[in-house]
Amino acid sequence: MNTLIPVLVEGFAYGGEAFGRLPDGRICFFRGGVPGETAEIEILVSKRTFARGALREVVEPSPDRIEPVCSCAVRPGTGCFCPGCSFQQIDYDSELRWKQRQLSDFLLRNRLAEAHVIAKPLPAPSRFGWRNRLKLSVADGAAGYFAEDNCTVVPIEHCPLAVPAIDAILPECRRYAVGGQVFFRWTEIDGVVVNGGVAELTERVEEFGEFTVPASSFFQTNIQVAAQLSRGVTEILTAIGARDLLELYCGAGFFSLVAAQSVPGLRAYGVELDAAAIDCAVRNARRRGVDTRCRFSVGNAEKWHRPPGRTTPDVVLVDPPRRGLSERLIEVIKNWRIPHVIYVSCAPDTLARDLRCFAESYRVARCRLYDMFPGTAHFETLVRLDLQ
Repeated sequence: MNTLIPVLVEGFAYGGEAFGRLPDGRICFFRGGVPGETAEIEILVSKRTFARGALREVVEPSPDRIEPVCSCAVRPGTGCFCPGCSFQQIDYDSELRWKQRQLSDFLLRNRLAEAHVIAKPLPAPSRFGWRNRLKLSVADGAAGYFAEDNCTVVPIEHCPLAVPAIDAILPECRRYAVGGQVFFRWTEIDGVVVNGGVAELTERVEEFGEFTVPASSFFQTNIQVAAQLSRGVTEILTAIGARDLLELYCGAGFFSLVAAQSVPGLRAYGVELDAAAIDCAVRNARRRGVDTRCRFSVGNAEKWHRPPGRTTPDVVLVDPPRRGLSERLIEVIKNWRIPHVIYVSCAPDTLARDLRCFAESYRVARCRLYDMFPGTAHFETLVRLDLQ
């Protein structure tokens, strides 16, 4: 048996791992710890400047430690566990504080924003039962999520993050497996769809109504927080008096359509590589009666090179994948001197990288964390940038 090393847990790193210092001064990262407690760690990976380990025993528990809801969550002394939830061992208020601290660290440490522009985080209405899409892997008769080694399947029969309709059929999910995987998607209108069995789905988003989306295309995973986020976008557009919006990575046109309905007189133009999503966006606009003010076209957002038509938009909205924006696209936006940028990000590390590229031309006027993925290490960030 390997030697166990006592570590005082100091905090959570972005990505959900707890961390503390080894006797030699190196930082050790591991899952399942709670700041303020003393834990015994088995070292699994040892590098010159840091180490990664496994939590084997909690010697002096933190008063903030709670019992995880999920039986597959990491616990002291356990072997394989599901790495999807990083914060089930603390309460939700504590989770939100740590996420806010991580976002602030990315922005303040790199001098990308001033503290007063970082608003209080917006919590999710529910910590559990929000996840409307879920993919499981099937191997050796077990269905579940991959463990951190990306090879071992952690069997699950219930997932507290999943919407109840998906969670109810997880015990029989192996029967749906195709090619070693099974994919569940849920909407309020369509119910549970397995393995993309339909071409299109209908999403209902609180006061904003229904949106037709391709079953294979991206749509927000947490519908309740998607509504909160869209309100945040329209608040920014109203505050700056926006007239012409360019939305890149527009998908089925969700933000453009909500903006056109919520901001009188606003014109929107959306660009998206997925032709099926653009077809849905056009039909969504027509059905909502805003097709004269919302135009959409198939195109690569990364290769966008000029504002549509003769009008330079006064605001561009970007909602890129986790990898963020290309330097080329950022330079195009800067060169056109578009007055405002609204950046919706699901990854604060690439957000910080991109804000550094914007910094010589734009300042962060407002920033807020939206907890789109409670329980997990991830969150959404809405940033308003103003031309300097």
